[in-house]
Amino acid sequence: MLDALRNSVGSWFAKLLIALLVLSFAVWGIADVFTGIGSTSVASVGDKEISAEEFQRAYSRELDQLSRRVGQPVTQEQAAAFGVPAQVLGRLIAEAALDNEASKLRIGVSDEAIIKTIQETPAFQGVNGYDRNRLSQVLYNLGMNEDEFVMQQQLVAERQQLAEAIIGGIKVPQTMLETFDKYAMEERRVEYFILPQSSLTDVPAPTNEELTAFFESNKGNYKAPEYRNAAIIELTADKIANPDNITDQEIAQEYERTKNRYQSGEQRRIYQISFPTKQEAETAVVQMESGKTFEDLMNEQGLTEKDVDLGLMNKAGFLDQKIADAAFALKEDQTSNVVEGQFTNAILFAKEIKPAAVQPLDEVKDEIRASLAQQNAADEVEDLYNEIEDARAGGSTFEEIAERFNLDLTTTPAFDASGKNEAGETVDLPEANALTTAVFSTDIGVENDPLEIGRSGHLWYEVKEVTPSRDRELSEVKEAVTADLMAARNAELLEEKAKALVTEIKAGKSLSEIAAAEGLTTNTSEPFTRNGGAANLSGAAVSAAFSGPKGTATQVPGNNEDRILLVLTDTTTPAFMTDSENVKRIDTQMTGALESSLLNQFIAQLEQTEGVRVNQSVFNQLTGLNR
Repeated sequence: MLDALRNSVGSWFAKLLIALLVLSFAVWGIADVFTGIGSTSVASVGDKEISAEEFQRAYSRELDQLSRRVGQPVTQEQAAAFGVPAQVLGRLIAEAALDNEASKLRIGVSDEAIIKTIQETPAFQGVNGYDRNRLSQVLYNLGMNEDEFVMQQQLVAERQQLAEAIIGGIKVPQTMLETFDKYAMEERRVEYFILPQSSLTDVPAPTNEELTAFFESNKGNYKAPEYRNAAIIELTADKIANPDNITDQEIAQEYERTKNRYQSGEQRRIYQISFPTKQEAETAVVQMESGKTFEDLMNEQGLTEKDVDLGLMNKAGFLDQKIADAAFALKEDQTSNVVEGQFTNAILFAKEIKPAAVQPLDEVKDEIRASLAQQNAADEVEDLYNEIEDARAGGSTFEEIAERFNLDLTTTPAFDASGKNEAGETVDLPEANALTTAVFSTDIGVENDPLEIGRSGHLWYEVKEVTPSRDRELSEVKEAVTADLMAARNAELLEEKAKALVTEIKAGKSLSEIAAAEGLTTNTSEPFTRNGGAANLSGAAVSAAFSGPKGTATQVPGNNEDRILLVLTDTTTPAFMTDSENVKRIDTQMTGALESSLLNQFIAQLEQTEGVRVNQSVFNQLTGLNR
């Protein structure tokens, strides 16, 4: 039993314990308050109590892990909205139920077995095996001392033994495996054609009465959304930077300090011809010594300048150091001897040499001026931010703040919750997504926290005007209503036509005859499975292909605004192979599902038999639900 315990650490049982998080509270009511339980306990199952300290530790750990997963701190209010307190309590109650039963059955595990299990845990392994420092680091991250961890492992081992007795050795019946394998691997083939909307003729335009009736039935689809505009103040380095305040002396000093930035090292454009062997390259060198040019070699090998040009690069740009050294030893228009590079034997030609250069101050003066202004402004942003926040706390209005700090006060155009104006165009807003969300999360007269712009900027906003959502008149949206009604009419007529054609197929006509009469041709699909899909067939077509026996004819929506007519022509059920990858995957999934179901039923029965008592007052106090 202990061998099975050690082998299963971190595998199925760990997954089952995680699955206990989703146990429902059908067996015990968290809203009920029972007596006869310790005033500092959150809940109990039989003789096992869950202390407030134990719950608080588990709950805090869950909040920490959740915060790390979402990348920001999770508040108690947010955790409650996601049901985290009840999930944690549900897990602890399930564990307590198992502990209570293990205690009644006198299940135990020796200290030696626990120590061995801990020392063999993969998370605690270093280069030379078990590493105590890794254990200490994990426990530190969990906020747990060693004694608590060992005690927890003792309880986990006992629960494991109990669970193993309940679900150990469970096997999925072969009939079930065969059924699921057949469902997943059965292949079908169809003959089909796509019936487009263009096959419809003389579709009548809607009358005014029809438009009015359609509009009234779908009025909510044409409702004008709520629109808002806001006053905003932006504080960024760009907004307050003043290049005119930068002196020529400051520019000159910055130029000298950052001169390396304006220096470019020597660059060379090198042509390279590679040869399969060193001997062939040496033969080419001899030919050039006899009068051939590098260009002649290129022509002989059918190479263009594009084929041999390595580009204009500095020495560090070459991947092969030997090629780089040889290239930068050449004079302009000079050809090298054979270069035995790391990857090839080559002859090089220095097509162009661009000497090292320094951009003069006059060429970069404006760039430096703007950069210095930005740097100075960035230093001022945080000071101004604090002053503005102080002014807001003192009751200053946006108008007063803008005037006092020489900042622009802007009123945005009206926009809806998606950031669009009444014409459906996207409104140009700073930090558009964040500002739109923020503006529609507040109201007129509410003082709001500023939004961040980039790394150091800030954006203050206040709602100035709210235009409520309203029902539009037909005259405002007549074009859209007409288009929607015609689309619905075309879809309805196309479906009626497709159904009529299917009736003809069932009466004896072939699918190819039907298609030909419509000026269309049929296609035959490749074999496909339920989950694999097939080219040009919609999901509805794939489902329809598996809806009946060979010869089934039907019509379904296509991938666009068309219909697909199909006839099932072939079905293939592969032989059941117990060692196939699909069967192995099904076996693993079904085994886990059966184990989880059986263990959950066992725990639910324990909770019902032993009785679950919850101290609602302590639970609410620890989770902040009593606020």
